[in-house]
Amino acid sequence: MAYKILYIDDLDTKSREKDIESLGYEVKLYNPTSNISDLFEQLEEFKGVNASVLDYRLTKGDNNACFDAPTLAQTLRTKHKEDLQDFPLVLMSNEDIKIAEYDKDLTSQDLFDFVLTKQEFSNNMSNFKKKLNSFIKTYETIKLNKFDLTKILNIDDESILHSRIKSNTIKIGSNIFMLSNFLYYEVIRPIGVLIGEDVLSARLGVSKESNDWDKLLESIKPSFYTGIFSDYHNRWWMDKINKWWNETITPETSLRRLNADERVGLLKDKLGLKDLIPLTKTKHAVSSNFWTICKNSKEPIDPFDGIELLKEYHPWQEKEYFSIDSALAGKTEVYKNQISAIDKKAIRELVKKERVNG
Repeated sequence: MAYKILYIDDLDTKSREKDIESLGYEVKLYNPTSNISDLFEQLEEFKGVNASVLDYRLTKGDNNACFDAPTLAQTLRTKHKEDLQDFPLVLMSNEDIKIAEYDKDLTSQDLFDFVLTKQEFSNNMSNFKKKLNSFIKTYETIKLNKFDLTKILNIDDESILHSRIKSNTIKIGSNIFMLSNFLYYEVIRPIGVLIGEDVLSARLGVSKESNDWDKLLESIKPSFYTGIFSDYHNRWWMDKINKWWNETITPETSLRRLNADERVGLLKDKLGLKDLIPLTKTKHAVSSNFWTICKNSKEPIDPFDGIELLKEYHPWQEKEYFSIDSALAGKTEVYKNQISAIDKKAIRELVKKERVNG
């Protein structure tokens, strides 16, 4: 059965409606009025709504609506705060500035599950569908499993989680949106108890371009994350990776203490995978004891070589870094307020040196 999507826009957007329908959804277009209660009549008529996509600006249409998407979203969130009838809300707009404002701190404004511009939607509609479906399924999973974290994350027990993750979910209580939002933006996406494929590659020291990369992934399959959002993000449990390394590769030396060549040498020897290519350092890096990735380029770096981003991290999250190469290429501008004065000065000096040396 097709998911039902309520598309809220104040202008004639039949083409956008048809685009969403072309993805296999059942879509109803709602042009908001000045009476917000009309929205709930629409929801009553369009029973079983699975998600809603909202344009940011809703006050330009013929129905004289006097509120924009955040007000509408706040009304919906308040109504369904604890009644288990909540559903994903997506902000999609032509107004890039407004989208950027929300995207800067998506987890604190407590309204939308994710945001994107209409151009981003048009450029990659298949990704939009995959992401939206993942959020819809997550809401259903949370409802079905009655907020049981072990079932939601599909783990045997909660001992694999940092204690503060568990305490935070307890504080959230029975709010579906808040739990989904917290797990997605604070646990699944960041580097921490879970890691993505780029970080996995860096920590194993192996290039993803290796012919035996898929065979290596098969070897660590038990560490693959299979809970909510795993249909959208590939993640691995770092705790299980360490256990696999100790039991299958060597208990004598931890991954962190070895460089890429040493890690690959052991993997080849123990697993019989001869076609693994070691990762190499970026131009300005010193160490190949890779453990994270550059925030911009996604290239592997040792935090020792990185420029740390200064922001608040949860205890289970690892710090984020820029490589020196990305900094010299001027890619840190968006994050300039998260870089220390000392690092900014060092970057300026390196830029001057690079210009002198040609």
